[in-house]
Amino acid sequence: MTGAKEGDAQAAGGLRNDQVSGGVLIALALVVVWFNREFPVGTLADPGPGYVPLLLACALGAIGLLVAVLGSRSQSFAETEWPEATRALIIMAACVAATFALERIGYRLTTAAFLVFFLGVIERKHPLTVVMGTQKLTSDGECRYSTSRWMGVPLGQALACVPREDEGQSLSQPGAWEP
Repeated sequence: MTGAKEGDAQAAGGLRNDQVSGGVLIALALVVVWFNREFPVGTLADPGPGYVPLLLACALGAIGLLVAVLGSRSQSFAETEWPEATRALIIMAACVAATFALERIGYRLTTAAFLVFFLGVIERKHPLTVVMGTQKLTSDGECRYSTSRWMGVPLGQALACVPREDEGQSLSQPGAWEP
């Protein structure tokens, strides 16, 4: 009986999961190519700023084409269940909210609000875990000097990650940023 259903589904045609996924990858590659048209590509000997994005978009399109063509054995797209769809939509809505909140309230407050939302509301962690995790990930104690030393680049005074005067180095000293 189940064999007859599978045969009917394949005979009826319809899109498969891998075919839809391949189509999305191809569409994403086309969007990247469209936006990349404003950048000069250059040549292989002297590549421009649009060379690598175009190369990656072509690779993504080729992979999407392979997935779509070879995806005839995957599950039918119409039969696919979406048990986590609500959760995914909530997370996407939170990402959109972060896009607008980042400029208005700043990086740290946006990050703190997201961590509280994701850990406390979405993941339903213990409140102490939420508070401690948020404090640790958004505090500037670890960020100030260690990040700039680890990255090996000067981050500047405009960012919050600059060494404090009391940490042994003055910002005005020559070589203060050398590892």
